[in-house]
Amino acid sequence: MEREYKLFEPIEMWHVAHLATFLSQLESSGARTATLRINSPGGSWMAGQLMRVSLLSSRLKVTTVNEGIVGSAATLVFAAGNIRQCQPHAKFMMHQVSSEPGHVQVKELKRAVAAQEALNRSTAEMYVVASNKTVEEWEQMMEAETWLSAEQAHTMEFCTEVLPAKPGHVAADASMAAADVHKYYMSLIPPTNEMKLDEVKNALAQAGVTLAADATDADVLAAITKLKNEAPKAGETVQPKTETEDPAITELKRQLQELKDSRQSDQQKQIEGVVNSAISSGKITAAQKDTYTSLLKADFTNTSKILGEMPARTSTAQRVNQAGGSGKATGADARNDWDFDKWSKEDEVGLRDMKRNNPEQYQNLLASSGLI
Repeated sequence: MEREYKLFEPIEMWHVAHLATFLSQLESSGARTATLRINSPGGSWMAGQLMRVSLLSSRLKVTTVNEGIVGSAATLVFAAGNIRQCQPHAKFMMHQVSSEPGHVQVKELKRAVAAQEALNRSTAEMYVVASNKTVEEWEQMMEAETWLSAEQAHTMEFCTEVLPAKPGHVAADASMAAADVHKYYMSLIPPTNEMKLDEVKNALAQAGVTLAADATDADVLAAITKLKNEAPKAGETVQPKTETEDPAITELKRQLQELKDSRQSDQQKQIEGVVNSAISSGKITAAQKDTYTSLLKADFTNTSKILGEMPARTSTAQRVNQAGGSGKATGADARNDWDFDKWSKEDEVGLRDMKRNNPEQYQNLLASSGLI
């Protein structure tokens, strides 16, 4: 299977399960290495942290590559690589973790500030592991919102290798906004035309070579080598086969193909049923349908479990009704229905505070969101 994971967009919570499935399948295939290509301005800090944990706990030797910009939460993912490469025109951006305090009292604001400082400290400590800088130096760079060139990142060992330069590939202008930098670097990344493992299997099947459903990369390479060795040499005459197949065998093959087609159809219906049910119940949005369909095809058991345990999102109308028609729900009542994704997007400081001061509630939140 493909050994590259491409993170070419802002980081969201769904990336956590997607990356975990990718790593799990790669480990099961017998692979020992993986590559993460990144061009992302950042996104959810919590999602980036959880992706970092997945990479650090993987048995694979992981190479992370900065293809353009690695900013904000994406730096946590990049820093988890055993080998950390970057294009010579690439940039890194580090800043303090941000959140919106909302309408809070002074005492709550003080707690939020303390939690924010702890979160920034924790981020700096993660950077220390992948560099030759101290916690204090990283905290200063984060406070100043620091942009690093490839060479600067290499000097401080945050990047372990700067790749050779490519003609026409230059760094983005220093005055560009982060979003424009991301788009600029996307234009430099060439589209990939490499065949996926399933496509190779199909090509081999057309040549008369059938592989097992759980065939590894090594099995595919062995089959290709065998096919090449059996191919006729130039100028060699190949005698056509004249023996006919037993009608009984032909009928068995036909029945087997019908069974396979039926199973594929049943599986597709089952996947569609799970996804449509999750959409109708408000657990995921229609825009996420293709993503979860792909995850179910790759790992039906675990993905369906995650969807089954995922709480339904509360609509605006429901919140209005729950608030007695006042048009808003505030305080703890409004947050009882928040899942992990909602907490990470709306109140990362509160999430951090919950983890430190109410670990039982935090564990229950992870469980209800299908993350443990």
